[in-house]
Amino acid sequence: MDKQQLLVQISTRLQADLEVNMEAANEAREAAIHDESVPETQYDTIGLEASYLAHGQSKRVQELEMDLADYRNLVVRDFDEDTPAGLSALVTLKDDKGEVKHLFIGPAGGGIHIEFNSYTVTVVTPEAPLGAAVIGKQVGDMVSLPQGEFEITELK
Repeated sequence: MDKQQLLVQISTRLQADLEVNMEAANEAREAAIHDESVPETQYDTIGLEASYLAHGQSKRVQELEMDLADYRNLVVRDFDEDTPAGLSALVTLKDDKGEVKHLFIGPAGGGIHIEFNSYTVTVVTPEAPLGAAVIGKQVGDMVSLPQGEFEITELK
């Protein structure tokens, strides 16, 4: 597996999210300053609510821009059975029933699922409980998850 291709897919997903959120932020800003948002009474809060929404959308846009910058600046490392998992590791986990999970430890974008080759890769961050459980572990180590115990079978 080429991790660079995986990074391109993650960045593409983040860029698409950024564009959607930029459009939503612009629409919320327009709604906040629209003539119909001017309060008719002291209890009319449509304009205020629209401005709160615009602010929240703008913060989300900033977060996504920082996430994309984190991926542009990510130093991609190669991992093997002797290297502890860390940022940019592609981790394969397997439980005693044969269930396999593929994780990518990224600087941002936790929870993103990428269909890559013949399986799904889930992005986790070091701050997430799953990411924290995997970081520092090596091939053969066990990881406790709410779904059960998983063995790290491969690191790339």
